[in-house]
Parts: sequence; structure tokens; C-alpha cells
Amino acid sequence: MGILEWLQNHDQGLFLFVLSFGNAIILPVGPEIAFVPILLVSHNKLLPYASYCVLGSVLGLGVTYYVSYYLGQAVIEKYVPRNNIVKGMDIFSKYGPLALVVASMFPVFPYRILVIVSGFLRQKPAKVFSYLTIGKTLRFFGYGFLIAKLGESIVKYLE
Repeated sequence: MGILEWLQNHDQGLFLFVLSFGNAIILPVGPEIAFVPILLVSHNKLLPYASYCVLGSVLGLGVTYYVSYYLGQAVIEKYVPRNNIVKGMDIFSKYGPLALVVASMFPVFPYRILVIVSGFLRQKPAKVFSYLTIGKTLRFFGYGFLIAKLGESIVKYLE
């Protein structure tokens, strides 16, 4: 069985959830490496697969937030480079928690640092998770809708 058949004939939701959850905590690889090819061959599963990615990512960021919230400055300074904390605090002081929406929409932006700063600064969890959910929803459903629209032409081109 080839990779395309495996992607089409097996539910990839749990895999996407675990990858998104891990990426939100520590994995350097984003779920897009699996999400994009999976949707290329199964674009009719956009809604559940994008939802798994959003849920896994937000729950993983919740772990990051609460570790920062409860373990405080000593642990943060031990594991997060000082210049990253300073950059995160600068962004946070300039744009406030809305920076979380923008940061969580783009995989190249250091959104985890902003989540760590949010916890460290004891931002209200409901506000933080609302903004993260908005950003992650825009990110994964945005990718998903583009792939659903362009996916068949891309697969035909690759074949």
C-alpha cells in the first residue's frame, strides 16, 4: 500500500492532534508537514482534521501556559533564553494579548514565547485561550480551505 492510499484510507485525526499538541509544547516541527499532504488526498475531511489541529495546539499551549504560570521566573529563565523573554515582553507590552492571535496564525512566529510570557505575567487564562483559539482556527482552517480549493489541481500536477 502506497502512502497516498494509506492517507486516504486511515483516519489521521489522532495523529494530527498528537503532532499539534507536541508542537505547541516542544516539537520544532509544525503539524503542517502532515496536515497539508493529508488534506491534499482527503480534502473532504477538512473540518475534522483542522479541528483536531486546533484542539491539539490549544491544549498543548495550555500546558505551556500553566507551566509558566505556576513555575514562574526561576524555571522560565533556566529553560528559555533571556533574549527570547525580552522580545516576547516587548511584543506583549506593545500589542497586548492580541499579539497572541497574530503570533499563533503563523508557524514562523515564536508564539510559544508569547504564551510563556502570558503565563509568567499571569494574564487571564480565558482571554489567552480565546485569542489562541482564534489564531489557531484562522491558521488551520485557512490552510485547509486553500488546500481544499487547490488540492485536486496540485495532486494532478504532482502525478
